[in-house]
Amino acid sequence: MLTGGLLGIGSIYDLVTLSKQVKQANIEKAILNGTIEPNYMRQSGNKKESIEHVILKIAKTNKGIITSSELALEAKATIEEAKKALDNMVSKGHAELRVRQSGSLVYAIPDLMDNNVPLVE
Repeated sequence: MLTGGLLGIGSIYDLVTLSKQVKQANIEKAILNGTIEPNYMRQSGNKKESIEHVILKIAKTNKGIITSSELALEAKATIEEAKKALDNMVSKGHAELRVRQSGSLVYAIPDLMDNNVPLVE
């Protein structure tokens, strides 16, 4: 009250962005409740492709290596959704998080890997 919400700036920001914040929160809640599907599950037609299937398809094409950016692009998902799905595969033991010699992070699917890919563990 004494500062007026950062001299009124905070209130103006909330006024401008509140509807977007509420919409995003409602979408996230609906995804968690299973009411709607995340972007990567939405496909045209009746066939739905799981995120795991998209991961394996990309990894097979890339000799067992996949990045969150590649997954986000192919699955029409956000980078956060892609990273979460890949981290989930790692936590279940289906994938490994590795570092390329360049220092970039990649996810490896050992069953699909070409043993000649240069990686540092």
